[in-house]
Amino acid sequence: MTGSDLRATLSSPVGALALLLVLACLAAYAGHRGKTVVTLGVASQSPGHLQVFHDGRANFTERHSRLHDIGPVDQTVAMALPGRGAMWLRIDPPSGTTTRLCHVQVSGVDTPAGYELSRASEVSIREEAGCLHVQAGSDAADPQFVIHFRGRSASSIAAAQRWWWLALAGWGLAGLMAVRLVHLSGPWMQAWLPGWMRGEDLDKQIHWIFVVIMLGFGAAYIVVTPPGAVPDEEAHLAKIVRISQGVPLGDSGDRPMPDPRMMYGPFSDYLINKEAFTRDQLVAQMAKPLVCEPGPARLARGANGYAPHHYLLPTLVYLAGCKADASFGWFLYLSRALNLLLATALIAFGLAHAGRGKWGLFLVALLPMSIFQMGSISADSLVMSLSLGWLGVVSGIAGGSLSPRRAAPALWGLSLAIAFLKPGTAWVLVCLLFCKPAYDAARMSFTVALAKHLALPWVIHLAWTLVAAGNVAVAKGVDAAANLESLMSHPAGALGTLLATVQHKGVDLASTMVGVLGWLDVSLSSWVYPLAGLLGLAALFANGSSVQQLQRHVLALALVAIVGSMMVIALPLLISWTPGDSPVIRGLQGRYFTVTAAFALVWCSFRSAPPIRAVLVTAILVGVMAINVDAIQRLHEAYFLIGRR
Repeated sequence: MTGSDLRATLSSPVGALALLLVLACLAAYAGHRGKTVVTLGVASQSPGHLQVFHDGRANFTERHSRLHDIGPVDQTVAMALPGRGAMWLRIDPPSGTTTRLCHVQVSGVDTPAGYELSRASEVSIREEAGCLHVQAGSDAADPQFVIHFRGRSASSIAAAQRWWWLALAGWGLAGLMAVRLVHLSGPWMQAWLPGWMRGEDLDKQIHWIFVVIMLGFGAAYIVVTPPGAVPDEEAHLAKIVRISQGVPLGDSGDRPMPDPRMMYGPFSDYLINKEAFTRDQLVAQMAKPLVCEPGPARLARGANGYAPHHYLLPTLVYLAGCKADASFGWFLYLSRALNLLLATALIAFGLAHAGRGKWGLFLVALLPMSIFQMGSISADSLVMSLSLGWLGVVSGIAGGSLSPRRAAPALWGLSLAIAFLKPGTAWVLVCLLFCKPAYDAARMSFTVALAKHLALPWVIHLAWTLVAAGNVAVAKGVDAAANLESLMSHPAGALGTLLATVQHKGVDLASTMVGVLGWLDVSLSSWVYPLAGLLGLAALFANGSSVQQLQRHVLALALVAIVGSMMVIALPLLISWTPGDSPVIRGLQGRYFTVTAAFALVWCSFRSAPPIRAVLVTAILVGVMAINVDAIQRLHEAYFLIGRR
């Protein structure tokens, strides 16, 4: 690439962001290679706590330590440590018992780790059959011993350090690239900034920026996520199998069906199966043939109540794969990719026409949990993308950037597709109520529009919900009929239970909306969650000067709709998953409120002055990429390096 080519790339929003994304991905890859996974096989005669400190120069601190519960059963302690951080380990065993340390392994070395004991305090150590038996007396105040890796293990750690320096250099370049995207006001800066970064021109490119980021990170999630790692994937695959076998609605009963469980091998039972997988296991399972022959199988029922259009693309891929004798990996990865492409197209369409709150939509769509779900075969892929696309289109109508007449075909398609989504999802259609001034200005009947795009879809949605009600899964020990009767006689009690749930589990709900991935067992780095909250606050004030000020009645109606949506989302779980004596609603997850969060950021958002808005938009752009880089690293570590706990 010549200097002029580089300048041309940096003068376009898509090119500049693509380069930033490439730098971030390369830095993330180097950061992955720059980590050493140390595994220790440990057990103790009595239960206790084992604390492992790590450092490159034996300068141990509490901040660089991990605490593990151990007991008589042998268990593996795994740690992914950056750079030279694995060279020295200080191990503090529990007092008053004997701790056994075996099978010390360093990644990149196919033989047991070579190490030497450096020092010990308040412990006696003997070596037997390749294991260290460490005795700490009951009166020991701070028992500890230090090991220092040698030989091939030390060489592997030194090589990781070199990768770590490359990662730091890559992040430095990515930071410089991010500076290029910073919006600063003032005449002296305007001459330096490319035209697309001045004023509100960036809004015109937001959908293309979104496509680049969504497809880049979405592809990474697809590759790094093993089969079954998205919650209830087996149930969704069972629904795909049923549709392909001519059972689009309800349960297949005892009818012979291809068994989805045969396709997962070791990648199943994630609530129990927490150990790390190997690349060889993944390659072997992906190469196995797609199971297409019907047999005696009782398929999972969790997705029986969902309409077939949630699974249109994966079903077509499954049918084509069966005809072509394709592998399970071919089906899974292609299905995920097509769902991701469809989700990207729907949301990009909404962003291209959005007025108020487009940066809020942008942020919510690019949260790790959102991309994780939309790049899967889960029904949530279509639920999220249709709803966010609808919010963008209606926002454009209300803001005057899209005429109601031109939007009519899109409103028809989106509203009818939403009508058949998961029960309760159609609440998002209510935002059409905010568009009356736009219809009046276009001399179109607002009443007719509400009848076509709100009332009719809701009638269809209610009818569909009643049809699907017989397939709702009821948790063990829950009396759904009694819960429904209680709800009908004391509806205010449901609101109280929801408020109690938000009060007791609000932080957990917010975290799982941002991204507690896998089966809610892969947490992101601790800095991600407060950063996501700050980005949400930034998106709330990221409207440009061309966006009309929020009218009070719109804000009031939006707040009512937000509370109402939370009730609609929670009611099925209150009825089917919550015991009558429970003070909180069981089974609620933050991802169920993703559309609610987007709705709030669209219809409760405000304007900011250009200099402030420039900083807010830049923070959103850089922040979503940083969060997703961390999420991909945490996923890879959890599933292929250290396991999940």
